Amino acid sequence: MHDDRLYDEKELEKSWLLSYSDLITLLFVIVVIIAASQAANLQTQRAEAQKETAKQQATLQQVHESLDLLNLQKLELQREVHQLEAQKKLLTGSEGETPQIPDAAPPPPPVGSTETDAAERDMETVRTQLSSALAELNLDYEETEEGLRIRLPVSILFPSGSADLKQQGKQVVGTVAGVLKSFGNRVRIEGYTDDVPIAHSSYKTNWELSTGRAIAVMREMVDAYTLPSSRFTVAGLGEYKPLVDNSNEENRAKNRRVEIIILAEKE
Repeated sequence: MHDDRLYDEKELEKSWLLSYSDLITLLFVIVVIIAASQAANLQTQRAEAQKETAKQQATLQQVHESLDLLNLQKLELQREVHQLEAQKKLLTGSEGETPQIPDAAPPPPPVGSTETDAAERDMETVRTQLSSALAELNLDYEETEEGLRIRLPVSILFPSGSADLKQQGKQVVGTVAGVLKSFGNRVRIEGYTDDVPIAHSSYKTNWELSTGRAIAVMREMVDAYTLPSSRFTVAGLGEYKPLVDNSNEENRAKNRRVEIIILAEKE
């Protein structure tokens, strides 16, 4: 017969394996629970981050829209300020005239004073309207002894080597013509180029190209906006009067231009 005690001792030796197995199983379950919890937390954090990113993008879009609106309002206010200044000067000029005395003949004005005052008021109005119109195109003008000089880069007016106005060029010329249409001032248009010889163009020289471009600007004002051709003088000066030296491409681009000079002289 087998000894029962020997059998129990062998079973007792194996019993620790059951406890160890249970411990490993419990640890595995704990690890799985922790991993699942962390995965859920990561998904929650990712979702919150995506919501925060979307919120920030929406806020940024609103800021950009607000800036665009403010810029438009700024331009509108500038236009209104220019108009009010012009009206103020016109009213100031009217109020400054010598009042008439009943039953007494007013003193005769100095010869030419009325025409001079009217011309100055017209030039001031031209200046105000021109400033507002050019501000929308990010362009400017300068005042000279002759009148108002507008300097237009060729890059926005013509293709390279051509005297055919681009669509953008027609819009820019139309903006200036819209101001000139209400006044009778004479206008001189001058074309300029850089000193690089022409290689691929229907024009043989820079002088001919600059003249053709000045004529094209004048024809656009006459044909498209019915300004009298008798108001215009056209000149092509080629490369002979550069703004800056032609030592690099940036300077050459500045020299390629068309200048519109609005004279104080009336037609």
